[in-house]
Amino acid sequence: MSVFRWTAPLFQRIAMRWSEDDFRSVADILRPYVPPGGVFADVGGGTGDIGAGVARALDARVVVIDSVPQMLRRVVADPLVSACLAAVEALPFPDDYFDGALCCDALHHFRDQDGAVRETARVVRRGGGILILDAEPRGLNRGLAAAERMLGEPGGMRFRDDLEEFLATRGVIGTTTPTRGSGYFFVGCVGGAGCGTV
Repeated sequence: MSVFRWTAPLFQRIAMRWSEDDFRSVADILRPYVPPGGVFADVGGGTGDIGAGVARALDARVVVIDSVPQMLRRVVADPLVSACLAAVEALPFPDDYFDGALCCDALHHFRDQDGAVRETARVVRRGGGILILDAEPRGLNRGLAAAERMLGEPGGMRFRDDLEEFLATRGVIGTTTPTRGSGYFFVGCVGGAGCGTV
């Protein structure tokens, strides 16, 4: 993700698009999994803006995980927020450490999506929730994905049904819901049989 080394200031400005209502909406989705005082991971969290806002709304702790130090240097100082420099494919946490995980506009940037999902599922407790916000590769997003690939990024956007199947075969059972344009969110939990969705 070398392009993010020099675009961190831009991404922090883009993150200003998130409102308190957005934070509450995301928190409402994670709340069945992350209790007050619990902890969740913001995987590929960049500057941590959405993770921090959701943590405040949940009254829970968040660990913003990113592999780009320039992004993590911009994570806000907050007692609920900590930062961890790590590749999502090799997370330095024990099994079942987190109550949940958030991955916002980041999955399509991971070169090893299989490894990223397996590691995220490993560090989230059985029955814990995983929320992914991303977009399908259609319309303007097809051009965006192509531009990302020209810049050396994977541009690995997935269609909703493909993502559900991809995650289910890795032990994360859930469903996607469309949002604005070609965006969507996936919410599911770790554990297979008996694992419900919200």
